[in-house]
Amino acid sequence: MAYEVFTDEWAEAWKNELNQSASYAKAAQTWEWPMVLVMDADPDEMIPEQRAVYVDLYHGQCRSARVAAPDDLDTAPYVITADPYTWREVMEGNLEAIAGIMRGRLVLTRGNMVVLARYVAAATELVNAAARIESAFPGEIS
Repeated sequence: MAYEVFTDEWAEAWKNELNQSASYAKAAQTWEWPMVLVMDADPDEMIPEQRAVYVDLYHGQCRSARVAAPDDLDTAPYVITADPYTWREVMEGNLEAIAGIMRGRLVLTRGNMVVLARYVAAATELVNAAARIESAFPGEIS
C-alpha cells in the first residue's frame, strides 16, 4: 500500500523508518531540532494547497511526525520548502537534500545553513528512510 506523501499516515511511516535505522541514529546523534518540510501547492500536480510535515528529531530519534499545524510553520527552528517535483526528485534519490538547498531547488526558509551543513549524513539518512516508504504523490494515486 502506498502512502500519499506529506500526510499523517506517510509521516508516521517515515517516523517508524527513522526509528528503525541504526545509520540515521548514528548520523543524527547530536541533532536536536524539530523540522518542517513544506511542499508548495501545485494544481497541475493535483496539490491544490500547500502541504507540510512536522518531524520532531532529537539525538537520532524521531519523537513525532505529523502533518504540520499552522503554528509549526512559525515556530519550527528549521523549515525547508520546495515544489512537488523537487520533493519527488529528493525522495527518489535524484537530488541530495543539502545540494538542493545549495542550488536553490530546496529553500531553507528558516534555520542555520552552517549548522545544517554539518549534518549531511543525517540528511541523507532522512531521505533514505523516506525512500524506503512506498509513497505516492496525489496524481499517482489510483
